[in-house]
Amino acid sequence: MNQYKFERGFNIKLFVITASIILLISYGLFNARNLIMGPTIEIFSPTPNLETEQNILVIKGRAKNISFLSLNEKPIFVDTEGLFEEKLLLSPGSNIIEIRAKDRFKKEVLETIKVYYKQN
Repeated sequence: MNQYKFERGFNIKLFVITASIILLISYGLFNARNLIMGPTIEIFSPTPNLETEQNILVIKGRAKNISFLSLNEKPIFVDTEGLFEEKLLLSPGSNIIEIRAKDRFKKEVLETIKVYYKQN
């Protein structure tokens, strides 16, 4: 005779343990998504390849998941929502604006904007 008896049916204990593990892993991945994605920069203004007759340009945007942000190698600061606004004096002719962001794991992203300043 068979000395082992297998019970068929729903095992609530196994279900609860499995569901708990799946929920815990999902929660961890959801909270780590910003670390996995790295830093991001979104530029609101100016638009790329802008041509302007004003020598002062206001640069606005948002940076996320950063520990350091710079505009042409100069550190800039963000508010609590990650928004930044900086004024930049343009040189006559073509200007290249570089906005660089780094996170605490040294991941880096660079946004480049070309602006042409036409003097009157």
